[in-house]
Amino acid sequence: MISMRLYRLAAVLLAAPLATAFLSAHDAGAQSASTPLTVPEIQQCLCQQPQLQPLQDAWLQKQHDFDEHQAQLATVDQEVASQRQKLDPNDIVGQQVLKDLLSQQQELRDAIGTQYLPAVNQARDAYNAAVTQYNGKCTRPRYGVDEEKARTTLACPAP
Repeated sequence: MISMRLYRLAAVLLAAPLATAFLSAHDAGAQSASTPLTVPEIQQCLCQQPQLQPLQDAWLQKQHDFDEHQAQLATVDQEVASQRQKLDPNDIVGQQVLKDLLSQQQELRDAIGTQYLPAVNQARDAYNAAVTQYNGKCTRPRYGVDEEKARTTLACPAP
């Protein structure tokens, strides 16, 4: 019975340094995430921040172009369906109009798939990568005095 108590006490005493080491490492990781940015880090963030807006604008423009062509395709799809419904098999002009609409429909689909969709995806990915990089470096706390100092001595490199 006494040896069992000694065994438990020895186990607790041996585990205590390991737990302390683990908690210290955990606290150090949490502390580095909450350690305020230094003046040079704030300056890097201040220089990086304006670079996000043009990337977002480019992405939104590409998205607008994509949406516009999708709307055009939807309109042509409706015109094709309408033309098919009212087409008389003996109407040569109506058949030519349908062929032209089908050609326009295919051109829009090709342009969307090969030009507009890849462009919007590329612009979105570039913006998201820049935001992820910014957030990874710049979302820690900042001291107001350090930010003021960073702004007064700020000199961003040319893009």
